[in-house]
Amino acid sequence: MTLSVWILVLAVFLSGAVAGVFVMLVIGIHIGDRAHHLADEPDAHLDALTRSTLGVGVRTGYPAGNGRAKGA
Repeated sequence: MTLSVWILVLAVFLSGAVAGVFVMLVIGIHIGDRAHHLADEPDAHLDALTRSTLGVGVRTGYPAGNGRAKGA
């Protein structure tokens, strides 16, 4: 019975750690977005991927890293 209690405690601890990492990522994204408008382009492809993975939304606009429309 002691082993099952330790396994349960480990599972709860790891679940909390994973949830904490996701919360820190979302907070970091929100802090990083304070200077941006949501209609601005993402800073990089990794920024867009992280935002879409965590479900905080992806800004639409020009392709990442371009800054201007092609031909402009």
